[in-house]
Amino acid sequence: MFTTEKSELIVVTGKGGVGRTTISAALGIATASAGTSTVVCEVSQQAVIPALLGASGKPVDGVISAGPGLSAASIDPDATLRDWIRGQFGGTIAKTLGSSKSFSQLIAAAPGAAELLTITKAWELGPGRGFGKSSVDHDTVILDAPASGHGIAMLRSPRTFADIAAGGQIRKQAEKVWDLLRDETRCAIVAVTLPSELPVTETVELDGWLHDVLGRRLDLVVVNRCESHGFTSRDLGRIGASVTSGELKRAAIDVADAAADRQNEQDALIGELEDQVGAPTIRLPELSAGLTGPEIVSQLAELITAQLT
Repeated sequence: MFTTEKSELIVVTGKGGVGRTTISAALGIATASAGTSTVVCEVSQQAVIPALLGASGKPVDGVISAGPGLSAASIDPDATLRDWIRGQFGGTIAKTLGSSKSFSQLIAAAPGAAELLTITKAWELGPGRGFGKSSVDHDTVILDAPASGHGIAMLRSPRTFADIAAGGQIRKQAEKVWDLLRDETRCAIVAVTLPSELPVTETVELDGWLHDVLGRRLDLVVVNRCESHGFTSRDLGRIGASVTSGELKRAAIDVADAAADRQNEQDALIGELEDQVGAPTIRLPELSAGLTGPEIVSQLAELITAQLT
């Protein structure tokens, strides 16, 4: 059974537009609420995760407090590159190389290098690896990974780079991250999807890729924005009996029929997903558009906790 508090690293991925970032933030709250020191990382310079978690204050090494036991981090690929250069070559050389456009382009073009630097930065925030000035150990790192295609490239990057690197610290780190990703007792991989055909298909394909390349499967599937108010045949009968106006009755029944059809289609797709993937599945509703981002995340965290316990 998937539990939020037992993993050093939780990688959240899925098709673009399914709500990965929101779910990552909600998982962060759920994990921290269970007493686990947690940091939620995004691969972005936009600081969406800190805003969703209601974080305030000045970040240290990109990490900002979001409450007791909970932090947020925005991993800036360019800053990560500069940190890596400084760690490898020291301050003076790092300053020269870091300002070199050609060197940055070379790193970006190297197979898996940019992805490796990003996932390694997330790894460094984990237990026993206090990073930079913050020197904070987090029991669990939740990585809001890129959408499925780029997310797969990121998960593959430690193996890709370890295979081409001659040796040294970079290869050692790549191998450590690769071992972590393959270890189901230390790393969980969560897919976020929607109850519609294309996202479900991509989730099934992702699970197959994980099996073929990492030798493991998904640990949890979060089906986001589910239809939560379907109508049963009994409900339809009650609507028909309670509405006296013929025209109004027909309109009410049509609306209820459409909602019931959506519910049935959704249930069929989720059933197909569960049959093919086998990982635990939780369903989350579409919440009111009138709520703020932090309010939505807080409610989703409660729903996640309720379904995982």
